[in-house]
Amino acid sequence: MGYAEDAVDEMFELAVRSRGKSIDSVNRGAKGELPALHMLAVSSTPLTPGRMSDTLGVSPGRVSAILDRLEKKGMVVRETDPSNRRNVLVSITDKGREVDHQSFTEIHNRFVRVFERMGEEHTRQFLDRCREFAGYMRDEGLPEPPEGPPCAI
Repeated sequence: MGYAEDAVDEMFELAVRSRGKSIDSVNRGAKGELPALHMLAVSSTPLTPGRMSDTLGVSPGRVSAILDRLEKKGMVVRETDPSNRRNVLVSITDKGREVDHQSFTEIHNRFVRVFERMGEEHTRQFLDRCREFAGYMRDEGLPEPPEGPPCAI
């Protein structure tokens, strides 16, 4: 096995180990609610469940279950699209915005603490390598992220 295969193995091992203790624990606890909530928070217009499904990369049934939970908690509302009554539009509530803001502020603060521990030079090197890596991944056909800010705190 060459260095590239070794690097992939190590990258996945690191991702599984670190994600299992941080981001995945948040997502498991929220059962996928936080990414859906954030998508609505950064959108300038209500979204259809189909668009959310496509962007999140999950099944329409999964989005429906997530929206059911968020609606019961008072974080989103679903309404019939007045311009096409066959469509449903999902909007975030003030309570949902508050939860989104708190969640992403916590994640933001964790990143700040990690980068402070790494120091400026290593942080800049890390980000340079991430940008380079993302460019190579785009060259390999990785889809572009959805438009709009990835995070708003």
